[in-house]
Amino acid sequence: MKKNFILSVTVVILLVFFGPSVNGQVIGNCTANAGGNAVVCGSSTTLTGSASGNVGAFPPTWTFITGPVTPVIASPNTFTTNVTGMTAEGSYTFRLAQRCGTGTATSQVVITAHPRPASFTAGPDILNVCATTGSTPLSGVIPAGFTGAWRAVNIWRYNRAGETVSTNAQFSSTTVATPTFSLINTSNHQIDPAYWAILRITSLDGVCSYEDTTVVSFIPNPNINPPLNTSRCVSAASPSHYINLTAAPYFNTNYAGSAGASSTTISLNVLTQPAGANMSFARLDDNNFFFFNGVTQPGTYTFTITVTNSCGTYTSPTLTYTFMGLRPNPVNLQPSGHVAPEQLVIYYTTGSGGEVHCNLAGTSTPQSFYFDVDPVDPATVLTTVTPSGVLPPGGAPTVVVTGANTYNREAIVTPPAGGWRVGTYRFSISVSNPDGSCATSQLYYIHVSDQSRPKVEVADINVCYPGTGAVSATVPLPAIYKGIVNSSYFQDFSAYYQFELLSGPAGAAAPAYTTTDLRSITSTSTVISNLNRIGEYRFRITPVAYNAGVGAFLNQEYACSGQAMADTFVVRLEGLINANAGSDQVLGNTNTANLAGNDPGVATGVWTLVSKPANVTPLITAPGNRFTSVTNMNVAGLYEFAWTITTPYGGCVSTDNVVINITTTLGVKWLNFTAEKNTAGVMLNWATSSEENNKGFEIERSSNGLDWETTGYMASLSLTGNSNQVLNYQFTDHQPVNGINFYRLKQTDLDGRYAYSIVSKVTFDHTGRYQVYPNPVTSTLLVKGLSGKNVVRVLNLNGQVVKVVQTNGETVATIDVSQLPVGMYLVETEGRTGNKEVYKVVKQ
Repeated sequence: MKKNFILSVTVVILLVFFGPSVNGQVIGNCTANAGGNAVVCGSSTTLTGSASGNVGAFPPTWTFITGPVTPVIASPNTFTTNVTGMTAEGSYTFRLAQRCGTGTATSQVVITAHPRPASFTAGPDILNVCATTGSTPLSGVIPAGFTGAWRAVNIWRYNRAGETVSTNAQFSSTTVATPTFSLINTSNHQIDPAYWAILRITSLDGVCSYEDTTVVSFIPNPNINPPLNTSRCVSAASPSHYINLTAAPYFNTNYAGSAGASSTTISLNVLTQPAGANMSFARLDDNNFFFFNGVTQPGTYTFTITVTNSCGTYTSPTLTYTFMGLRPNPVNLQPSGHVAPEQLVIYYTTGSGGEVHCNLAGTSTPQSFYFDVDPVDPATVLTTVTPSGVLPPGGAPTVVVTGANTYNREAIVTPPAGGWRVGTYRFSISVSNPDGSCATSQLYYIHVSDQSRPKVEVADINVCYPGTGAVSATVPLPAIYKGIVNSSYFQDFSAYYQFELLSGPAGAAAPAYTTTDLRSITSTSTVISNLNRIGEYRFRITPVAYNAGVGAFLNQEYACSGQAMADTFVVRLEGLINANAGSDQVLGNTNTANLAGNDPGVATGVWTLVSKPANVTPLITAPGNRFTSVTNMNVAGLYEFAWTITTPYGGCVSTDNVVINITTTLGVKWLNFTAEKNTAGVMLNWATSSEENNKGFEIERSSNGLDWETTGYMASLSLTGNSNQVLNYQFTDHQPVNGINFYRLKQTDLDGRYAYSIVSKVTFDHTGRYQVYPNPVTSTLLVKGLSGKNVVRVLNLNGQVVKVVQTNGETVATIDVSQLPVGMYLVETEGRTGNKEVYKVVKQ
């Protein structure tokens, strides 16, 4: 319950000073609602209040209560007003006060403002620290009212593969403004040592976040570890020459932002090389690959490497690289007559291929796959095919290769005992020169589907949007199958879930997705972020291979199960509507009270009973209406009610409580109260089982359930006001209004105390004889269709006549209402026979 004891006492004091009392108890007959609490990422907001009950002509009053600075309330005497000037971080409390016919009701609302702090920064870039030192302080600023969180992203790995990793980096603390940022391994850093250090600050309530980034690029350790001797065969189609560094430190010179690219120079000093060659340094790439240019002739190359930066210089010993010659070209895994969908390329990397079988498991039929030797190579090249990798259950198949000394080869694969098993069989294809000097390796896969893939499906997601900033949605991904069916299943295959935004709310920012490695087909969930508008974002999800040239293995896998491999789903952002149950009430001499919740808008609001005194069953008249009443509070004590607002799809739920303190109750016990339409008007019937000091009953009617007028009175049927027998009452309202008529009884004791009955309603459909327009009206109101002598009266909701016009044969009455206060009025027409009709109009 948001109200505390101090607030309850304040309400009592206000009512004591401003409202009448009976037997020392305050009687209030209206409630105020300042609207739901809210959070803004800025310095301005709009306050929206309301009031219910007998508010008369009194205007509301907004006042600023507490906050870091004093804001400006633009229109303090209107229910809706703008507020500016919340320039400091913190909570601002505003009070709405509404004078009632008797007493004053108050309600408070808290606006938490989070303007972007001008002092926020992650600090300057740091580019001059040696990796061998490996640590540096950061100079971030986390303003008061915010928490901070640091994270690191390796620049080379992000630019190289789109992956968000922080390999080898650490913070002394991720939550302080000035932590020490360091390398876990300094001299032997296993990755290029350049990072984005990102500071994200978040308001204490978790709603508003801001980010700033600084670059921390350590100067690499130049003492690399090249091998002394390397021999390599290369492909004529891809004649890349390189050596693999044998150990860390590793760094990169081939991508912008990497540490080696900006701070380090590498030179290569050739000692000897074959005639016609022109060896030079090309690049240091992919962590440990040292590439050369100009190695064009087979033979032996000797050289040294020198690495220089501001942290030192390293010169290697004499290194030897032997270019042994050209290896055979890869075989063609889609020969004529055996193309897709029978044999697919590629499986996961250049030169690989494979096939998918739907109904092979459990059979023992040998399977063949076919390949052609490249015509550039001699037909005498040697080819071998051997099982490799992770085998499905049951063991390895046997392979026989036919077609020796021809360009067309066939691999006949016989399953192990027991037949083919569900899984993926991997085979290594080796193609070597006739003398065995150089060889090329390729991979081929026979995938045996379990035919159990469910369709790719993601359920719609509902997210609560707090009203400002951007939020994220966690998306559960389809069930994992790679390596789960068994460890061989889709081994080596790399794929991820691709998201495509199909539609979104107007003005929404582009959604942000995690890097592909965080939404692979082996991930259980992923995150879509940067969602900043209320409404529906519709996405398509599809599993795709990382390499665009990969064959249709996924398509065939899902086809084996007859299931779709794409789905559309909705991420629905629902706006949070903070519940406000209105002001606490202290009431005497009654068993009935009004409840006034704030407007739920498109959401659903419901009232529920939280607590009550013993041996009593209070009744909420209309739990689904924001304005309703509670009856049967026949025992003095505290009654607590909750107003809960739930958005249409359940993304946001907000609850607030209100307490009604019934100090004393009346002595009339109700049996029933009904209202029924008849030819004379509306017949009201009620009965009491006992009465004590009962003076009588005022009959009250309302056209909207909020504003009430007295339409009649009946004294107690007991001459003394005391009875222990059933007493039956009846009253006829001869002039119901057109539309819904609400009725209630105001039971008054001999000492002046009173209480209300439950509310009954009747829809009375009679067509008015006259036209009353315009409605709403601002200055001149017209009543058309009159004849003979008529009296037209305009009454306020307290029943007071504020305008009268008499006609004598005119068909139209013109009434100047320009000076009347804004609000609702009743227009009553009375003809010469005394017949009356009542119409409602709104003055703007």
